[in-house]
Amino acid sequence: MRLDDVSFCHLVVGVTDVDRALAFYRDLLGMEVVFETLISGEPFDAVLHAKRKQEGRVVGGLLGGVMVELLSLGTKPPDRTHRRSVTGVHNLSLSVPDLDDAHRRITAAGYAPDQDPFEIGGVRMFFVKDPDGTPVELIELPGGAHSTYEMHREVRLRLGPER
Repeated sequence: MRLDDVSFCHLVVGVTDVDRALAFYRDLLGMEVVFETLISGEPFDAVLHAKRKQEGRVVGGLLGGVMVELLSLGTKPPDRTHRRSVTGVHNLSLSVPDLDDAHRRITAAGYAPDQDPFEIGGVRMFFVKDPDGTPVELIELPGGAHSTYEMHREVRLRLGPER
């Protein structure tokens, strides 16, 4: 049975220091903070498969028309080893109208992009890591498209609130 009423809700990015992450996501990339909350308790512990009480902080905001939640587990990380694998979120991708300008501004802000802008199949991009090493892809799509949906379907896709 197919779920045909699914809508994108949000993307969670694990961070070690919310304030440091906000300097990147809010101050540099323009995330509009919508909420902030402290989280703890048995349901939170169960989601993390933790053997001891966890406490965390989450800041959610609108970034490029999508809700992104920055989650920090604070001073008590879960009881398991974390490592990146072939599954899960590999990177956050944000489209920009001028990739060269974005590259200059990110570099000027003190972040070192992984490479100079490059092109694959008419799409220009580069990657930069957030303060915790999560790759963030900055991408310039052809024809002024804002998303790969727009690029492939040639239809404007409206995400986020009307401005």
